[in-house]
Amino acid sequence: MTIKILKISGLSLASLGIVFSAGGVSADAHNTEVNLQDSAKVKEELKVEKNLAKIEKKVNDINVKIVGIKASLVEPPLSAEEVERYKEYKEKIGDLLNRLNAVENHLEAKTKNSDKLDASQESIEKLINEVRLNALEIRETIELHFAETMSSSGEVPDKLGEAENPAFEIGSQAIIEADHMPGMKGAAATIAGAYETTAYSVTYYPTTGEEPVKDHKWVIHEEIENAGEEPLKPGAEVTLNADHMEGMDGAAAVIESAVETTVYMLDFTTTTGEKVDKHKWIIESELAPIQQ
Repeated sequence: MTIKILKISGLSLASLGIVFSAGGVSADAHNTEVNLQDSAKVKEELKVEKNLAKIEKKVNDINVKIVGIKASLVEPPLSAEEVERYKEYKEKIGDLLNRLNAVENHLEAKTKNSDKLDASQESIEKLINEVRLNALEIRETIELHFAETMSSSGEVPDKLGEAENPAFEIGSQAIIEADHMPGMKGAAATIAGAYETTAYSVTYYPTTGEEPVKDHKWVIHEEIENAGEEPLKPGAEVTLNADHMEGMDGAAAVIESAVETTVYMLDFTTTTGEKVDKHKWIIESELAPIQQ
Protein backbone atom coordinates (compact mmCIF):
# COMPACT_ATOMS: atom_id res chain seq x y z
CA MET A 1 0.00 0.00 0.00
CA THR A 2 2.82 2.37 0.83
CA ILE A 3 4.55 1.74 -2.44
CA LYS A 4 1.36 2.52 -4.33
CA ILE A 5 0.90 5.77 -2.52
CA LEU A 6 4.47 6.81 -3.28
CA LYS A 7 4.01 6.10 -6.94
CA ILE A 8 0.91 8.16 -7.02
CA SER A 9 2.70 10.95 -5.18
CA GLY A 10 5.60 10.68 -7.60
CA LEU A 11 3.29 10.94 -10.51
CA SER A 12 1.66 13.93 -8.93
CA LEU A 13 5.01 15.68 -8.42
CA ALA A 14 6.07 14.88 -11.93
CA SER A 15 2.85 16.30 -13.17
CA LEU A 16 3.42 19.42 -11.12
CA GLY A 17 6.94 19.65 -12.44
CA ILE A 18 5.70 19.55 -15.94
CA VAL A 19 3.27 22.32 -15.16
CA PHE A 20 6.06 24.43 -13.69
CA SER A 21 8.21 23.83 -16.74
CA ALA A 22 5.44 24.75 -19.13
CA GLY A 23 4.74 27.90 -17.09
CA GLY A 24 8.41 28.90 -17.34
CA VAL A 25 8.41 28.52 -21.11
CA SER A 26 5.25 30.62 -21.34
CA ALA A 27 6.81 33.40 -19.19
CA ASP A 28 10.02 33.41 -21.25
CA ALA A 29 8.06 33.75 -24.47
CA HIS A 30 6.05 36.62 -23.03
CA ASN A 31 9.20 38.41 -21.85
CA THR A 32 10.82 37.94 -25.25
CA GLU A 33 7.77 39.42 -26.96
CA VAL A 34 7.80 42.42 -24.61
CA ASN A 35 11.52 42.94 -25.21
CA LEU A 36 11.00 42.85 -28.98
CA GLN A 37 8.20 45.37 -28.70
CA ASP A 38 10.33 47.66 -26.54
CA SER A 39 13.24 47.33 -28.97
CA ALA A 40 11.02 48.19 -31.94
CA LYS A 41 9.64 51.19 -30.07
CA VAL A 42 13.14 52.42 -29.21
CA LYS A 43 14.19 52.05 -32.84
CA GLU A 44 11.13 53.99 -33.94
CA GLU A 45 11.85 56.77 -31.44
CA LEU A 46 15.47 56.94 -32.63
CA LYS A 47 14.22 57.16 -36.20
CA VAL A 48 11.91 60.01 -35.25
CA GLU A 49 14.77 61.78 -33.45
CA LYS A 50 16.91 61.56 -36.59
CA ASN A 51 14.04 62.92 -38.66
CA LEU A 52 13.62 65.79 -36.20
CA ALA A 53 17.32 66.61 -36.50
CA LYS A 54 17.00 66.69 -40.30
CA ILE A 55 13.90 68.86 -40.09
CA GLU A 56 15.61 71.27 -37.70
CA LYS A 57 18.55 71.57 -40.10
CA LYS A 58 16.20 72.39 -42.97
CA VAL A 59 14.53 75.11 -40.89
CA ASN A 60 17.91 76.58 -39.95
CA ASP A 61 19.02 76.53 -43.61
CA ILE A 62 15.87 78.45 -44.57
CA ASN A 63 16.49 80.94 -41.77
CA VAL A 64 20.07 81.56 -42.95
CA LYS A 65 18.72 82.55 -46.39
CA ILE A 66 16.08 84.83 -44.84
CA VAL A 67 18.64 86.53 -42.59
CA GLY A 68 20.86 87.01 -45.66
CA ILE A 69 18.07 88.85 -47.46
CA LYS A 70 17.45 91.04 -44.41
CA ALA A 71 21.14 91.98 -44.26
CA SER A 72 21.01 93.10 -47.91
CA LEU A 73 18.19 95.62 -47.46
CA VAL A 74 19.03 99.32 -47.70
CA GLU A 75 17.21 102.46 -46.66
CA PRO A 76 14.84 104.03 -49.23
CA PRO A 77 14.61 105.71 -51.62
CA LEU A 78 15.74 102.80 -53.75
CA SER A 79 17.58 102.93 -57.02
CA ALA A 80 16.07 101.20 -60.05
CA GLU A 81 18.57 98.36 -59.67
CA GLU A 82 17.66 97.97 -56.01
CA VAL A 83 13.97 97.84 -56.90
CA GLU A 84 14.65 94.91 -59.24
CA ARG A 85 16.70 93.19 -56.57
CA TYR A 86 13.93 93.72 -54.02
CA LYS A 87 11.46 92.10 -56.42
CA GLU A 88 13.71 89.04 -56.52
CA TYR A 89 13.99 89.08 -52.72
CA LYS A 90 10.22 89.12 -52.39
CA GLU A 91 9.90 86.12 -54.72
CA LYS A 92 12.59 84.26 -52.78
CA ILE A 93 10.82 84.93 -49.49
CA GLY A 94 7.62 83.52 -50.99
CA ASP A 95 9.51 80.38 -52.03
CA LEU A 96 11.14 80.08 -48.60
CA LEU A 97 7.77 80.40 -46.86
CA ASN A 98 6.43 77.60 -49.07
CA ARG A 99 9.42 75.46 -48.13
CA LEU A 100 8.83 76.24 -44.48
CA ASN A 101 5.21 75.13 -44.76
CA ALA A 102 6.34 71.89 -46.40
CA VAL A 103 8.83 71.28 -43.57
CA GLU A 104 6.09 71.91 -41.01
CA ASN A 105 3.84 69.36 -42.70
CA HIS A 106 6.74 66.90 -42.77
CA LEU A 107 7.25 67.44 -39.04
CA GLU A 108 3.63 66.65 -38.29
CA ALA A 109 3.73 63.50 -40.42
CA LYS A 110 6.89 62.18 -38.78
CA THR A 111 5.81 62.79 -35.18
CA LYS A 112 2.08 62.02 -35.20
CA ASN A 113 2.61 58.50 -33.74
CA SER A 114 5.27 59.49 -31.21
CA ASP A 115 4.42 60.15 -27.56
CA LYS A 116 7.87 60.78 -26.08
CA LEU A 117 9.21 63.61 -28.24
CA ASP A 118 6.75 66.38 -27.38
CA ALA A 119 9.47 68.72 -26.09
CA SER A 120 11.64 68.29 -29.20
CA GLN A 121 8.67 68.73 -31.49
CA GLU A 122 7.50 71.85 -29.67
CA SER A 123 11.00 73.32 -29.88
CA ILE A 124 11.11 72.86 -33.66
CA GLU A 125 7.56 74.17 -34.06
CA LYS A 126 8.58 77.26 -32.13
CA LEU A 127 11.62 77.68 -34.39
CA ILE A 128 9.44 77.34 -37.49
CA ASN A 129 7.06 80.03 -36.21
CA GLU A 130 9.96 82.37 -35.41
CA VAL A 131 11.47 81.91 -38.88
CA ARG A 132 8.07 82.42 -40.52
CA LEU A 133 7.49 85.63 -38.54
CA ASN A 134 10.93 86.91 -39.52
CA ALA A 135 10.24 86.20 -43.20
CA LEU A 136 6.88 87.97 -43.08
CA GLU A 137 8.42 91.01 -41.39
CA ILE A 138 11.12 91.23 -44.07
CA ARG A 139 8.51 90.96 -46.83
CA GLU A 140 6.55 93.77 -45.17
CA THR A 141 9.74 95.86 -44.96
CA ILE A 142 10.33 95.36 -48.69
CA GLU A 143 6.78 96.49 -49.47
CA LEU A 144 7.22 99.51 -47.19
CA HIS A 145 10.48 100.45 -48.96
CA PHE A 146 8.69 100.27 -52.31
CA ALA A 147 6.01 102.63 -50.99
CA GLU A 148 8.53 105.08 -49.53
CA THR A 149 10.41 105.13 -52.84
CA MET A 150 7.17 105.99 -54.67
CA SER A 151 6.36 108.82 -52.26
CA SER A 152 7.62 112.38 -52.57
CA SER A 153 7.53 115.69 -50.74
CA GLY A 154 4.99 116.99 -53.24
CA GLU A 155 7.24 119.79 -54.48
CA VAL A 156 6.99 120.55 -58.20
CA PRO A 157 9.13 122.69 -60.56
CA ASP A 158 8.33 126.40 -60.50
CA LYS A 159 7.44 126.57 -64.20
CA LEU A 160 5.05 123.62 -64.10
CA GLY A 161 1.50 124.82 -64.86
CA GLU A 162 -1.63 123.31 -63.35
CA ALA A 163 -4.14 121.72 -65.73
CA GLU A 164 -7.26 123.84 -66.24
CA ASN A 165 -9.77 121.07 -66.98
CA PRO A 166 -8.17 117.73 -66.14
CA ALA A 167 -10.08 114.53 -66.87
CA PHE A 168 -9.55 113.61 -63.22
CA GLU A 169 -10.09 116.55 -60.89
CA ILE A 170 -8.04 117.15 -57.76
CA GLY A 171 -9.64 115.27 -54.89
CA SER A 172 -11.36 112.76 -57.16
CA GLN A 173 -10.46 109.09 -57.30
CA ALA A 174 -9.22 106.82 -60.06
CA ILE A 175 -7.77 103.36 -60.59
CA ILE A 176 -4.08 103.11 -61.51
CA GLU A 177 -3.51 100.97 -64.60
CA ALA A 178 0.27 101.43 -64.73
CA ASP A 179 2.73 99.02 -63.16
CA HIS A 180 5.83 101.22 -62.87
CA MET A 181 6.39 99.88 -59.34
CA PRO A 182 5.21 96.82 -57.39
CA GLY A 183 1.84 97.29 -55.68
CA MET A 184 0.74 100.10 -57.97
CA LYS A 185 -1.41 98.47 -60.64
CA GLY A 186 -5.04 98.18 -59.60
CA ALA A 187 -4.71 100.51 -56.62
CA ALA A 188 -7.34 103.17 -56.00
CA ALA A 189 -5.78 106.65 -55.93
CA THR A 190 -6.80 110.16 -54.95
CA ILE A 191 -5.70 112.91 -57.31
CA ALA A 192 -3.34 115.26 -55.45
CA GLY A 193 -2.25 117.35 -58.44
CA ALA A 194 -2.83 117.70 -62.20
CA TYR A 195 -0.44 119.52 -64.56
CA GLU A 196 -0.13 120.20 -68.28
CA THR A 197 3.29 119.28 -69.69
CA THR A 198 5.25 116.89 -71.88
CA ALA A 199 6.08 113.57 -70.26
CA TYR A 200 9.12 111.61 -71.37
CA SER A 201 10.18 108.02 -71.22
CA VAL A 202 13.95 108.03 -70.78
CA THR A 203 16.95 105.76 -70.55
CA TYR A 204 19.23 107.18 -67.89
CA TYR A 205 22.65 106.40 -66.47
CA PRO A 206 22.47 106.47 -62.66
CA THR A 207 24.95 108.62 -60.78
CA THR A 208 25.46 105.60 -58.50
CA GLY A 209 27.35 103.82 -61.29
CA GLU A 210 24.69 101.14 -61.71
CA GLU A 211 23.57 99.76 -65.06
CA PRO A 212 21.54 102.06 -67.35
CA VAL A 213 17.83 102.18 -66.58
CA LYS A 214 15.86 101.70 -69.76
CA ASP A 215 12.50 103.24 -70.60
CA HIS A 216 11.87 104.86 -67.22
CA LYS A 217 8.41 106.46 -66.98
CA TRP A 218 7.94 109.35 -66.40
CA VAL A 219 10.14 112.45 -66.35
CA ILE A 220 8.42 115.71 -67.24
CA HIS A 221 9.78 118.54 -69.37
CA GLU A 222 10.32 120.82 -66.36
CA GLU A 223 12.54 118.17 -64.71
CA ILE A 224 15.12 118.31 -67.50
CA GLU A 225 18.06 120.67 -67.25
CA ASN A 226 17.99 123.52 -69.82
CA ALA A 227 15.09 121.89 -71.65
CA GLY A 228 13.93 125.08 -73.37
CA GLU A 229 10.34 125.79 -74.35
CA GLU A 230 9.72 123.20 -77.07
CA PRO A 231 9.17 119.49 -76.41
CA LEU A 232 12.26 117.36 -76.88
CA LYS A 233 12.45 114.69 -79.54
CA PRO A 234 13.41 111.02 -79.12
CA GLY A 235 17.17 110.60 -79.19
CA ALA A 236 17.91 113.92 -77.47
CA GLU A 237 20.63 113.68 -74.83
CA VAL A 238 19.73 115.46 -71.60
CA THR A 239 20.51 115.79 -67.88
CA LEU A 240 17.80 114.98 -65.35
CA ASN A 241 16.81 117.23 -62.45
CA ALA A 242 14.42 114.67 -60.92
CA ASP A 243 14.86 112.59 -57.79
CA HIS A 244 12.15 109.97 -58.26
CA MET A 245 14.72 107.22 -57.74
CA GLU A 246 18.11 107.02 -56.06
CA GLY A 247 20.80 107.93 -58.62
CA MET A 248 18.47 109.81 -60.96
CA ASP A 249 19.12 113.45 -60.01
CA GLY A 250 21.92 114.79 -62.22
CA ALA A 251 22.03 111.65 -64.36
CA ALA A 252 22.68 111.73 -68.10
CA ALA A 253 19.72 110.45 -70.09
CA VAL A 254 18.38 109.87 -73.59
CA ILE A 255 14.79 110.67 -74.56
CA GLU A 256 13.01 107.50 -75.74
CA SER A 257 9.50 108.89 -76.30
CA ALA A 258 7.44 111.99 -75.59
CA VAL A 259 3.75 112.62 -74.99
CA GLU A 260 1.99 115.94 -74.41
CA THR A 261 -0.51 115.16 -71.69
CA THR A 262 -1.86 115.85 -68.24
CA VAL A 263 0.35 114.31 -65.59
CA TYR A 264 -0.99 113.48 -62.14
CA MET A 265 0.39 113.42 -58.64
CA LEU A 266 -1.32 110.73 -56.57
CA ASP A 267 -1.99 109.63 -53.03
CA PHE A 268 -2.81 105.94 -52.79
CA THR A 269 -2.52 102.75 -50.83
CA THR A 270 -0.67 99.96 -52.60
CA THR A 271 -2.30 96.62 -53.27
CA THR A 272 -0.21 95.26 -50.38
CA GLY A 273 -1.55 97.89 -47.97
CA GLU A 274 1.26 100.47 -47.84
CA LYS A 275 0.54 104.21 -47.99
CA VAL A 276 2.08 106.30 -50.79
CA ASP A 277 2.06 110.11 -50.63
CA LYS A 278 2.42 112.49 -53.58
CA HIS A 279 3.61 109.97 -56.15
CA LYS A 280 5.04 111.51 -59.36
CA TRP A 281 4.06 110.83 -62.17
CA ILE A 282 1.12 109.04 -63.79
CA ILE A 283 -0.16 110.22 -67.16
CA GLU A 284 -3.84 110.50 -68.01
CA SER A 285 -4.00 107.33 -70.13
CA GLU A 286 -2.73 105.29 -67.16
CA LEU A 287 -5.77 106.13 -65.03
CA ALA A 288 -9.29 104.72 -65.19
CA PRO A 289 -12.44 106.01 -63.50
CA ILE A 290 -13.76 104.08 -60.53
CA GLN A 291 -16.88 102.18 -61.54
CA GLN A 292 -19.87 103.15 -59.42
